[in-house]
Amino acid sequence: MTAIRTVAYADGWDGSVVNPLGRAEAEARDAAGQPYAVLVLADGRPEWVVAISWGDGYCGTTRLDRRGRRVAADEWRRGPDGDLFLRCRRTWHGPEDVGDHEFAHVAARHSTTYRLDGRRHDIDEPRGDRGGRTDTSGVEPAPRAPRPAFGRWQDLLGLAGDVRLVETAAHGLPVSSADEPPWRPPRPASPPDLESLFVAGVDRTVGDGAERARLELRHLGDLRLPSGRLIATDPAWLEHDLVPYAVTVPPGCYPVTLSLARIGDDPRHVRVAAARLTVTDRPVHRWEMALRPGQELLDLGHDEFFGFGVDAGMACFVDADEAAGRIETWRTFRIGEQPYLRVEDGGMVLWASGWGDGAYPTWIGRDADGGVACFVADMLL
Repeated sequence: MTAIRTVAYADGWDGSVVNPLGRAEAEARDAAGQPYAVLVLADGRPEWVVAISWGDGYCGTTRLDRRGRRVAADEWRRGPDGDLFLRCRRTWHGPEDVGDHEFAHVAARHSTTYRLDGRRHDIDEPRGDRGGRTDTSGVEPAPRAPRPAFGRWQDLLGLAGDVRLVETAAHGLPVSSADEPPWRPPRPASPPDLESLFVAGVDRTVGDGAERARLELRHLGDLRLPSGRLIATDPAWLEHDLVPYAVTVPPGCYPVTLSLARIGDDPRHVRVAAARLTVTDRPVHRWEMALRPGQELLDLGHDEFFGFGVDAGMACFVDADEAAGRIETWRTFRIGEQPYLRVEDGGMVLWASGWGDGAYPTWIGRDADGGVACFVADMLL
């Protein structure tokens, strides 16, 4: 017997159909790689919400129970061969007598994350937020699937048996309009205009536009990189954080320049806006996030980044082979005296970190041939 599901298109679902779309517009977005959502209805209620952005290599599916509670969610990502692979699967099993908000916190939770290298990691939380967790790891290739043709949503959802999808605009569900969709594809943070941070005399706003600042440059001389493996971190964490970036450069000495922001009318109010380690003088053609081994952009959500943590108000550049011997160096550095310091032998550069504690990204500038031109630690002013 053929099972019937009805299908509607929109910007998304938040308990209502947000910004409904016709089939033609949804299909055009699908072809252009633009975000949209598919609602698959069973007996007039949303059973599945499919969030698609092929331009980001992303498709997320959410299954709802009869009370509208999220009970399963899959995240599919585009693999190197163009097919989709299952990045993460989450499920919730909980009491029938709790509402949507409480359900996510008290339900038994399970998540499985797959990596492209064949690793699998499972997390079981049988009591939800109430405590208790078991982590297990293993080796298992991620489930894979071809990108479904527009309208063939049953192929992605794994609907069993003979299922027919019927498109409808007369679904009878509540409808709402919004300036922004209720979901966003997982686009990691992109670099700001890093080049402009290293132009002396430029005026710009800082502190989310709350204040004005004028940029100055300080050339700190060369940093020695005997291994070519750069570490950016809080110097107070060197004892525990000696992991360099995965991208390396030839061993040598490389100049470091700080971008300083002199804020407002107080000549003493100076913050470090960014630190640049220049590898070559070739122009930067593109920027990429600096990653450490094991970090993957696929793990980042919307506007997220991998950064180094700071809780002592300081940051540093140091070579991986030098780091262990520099653990005590930072203790002689006093932020109140000056916002930066280069160790005399060129083995370490330290500076006051932006507005203070937090997490800060490092970006790699590559030239037109793909070579490394520079590293820039952005202090997020």
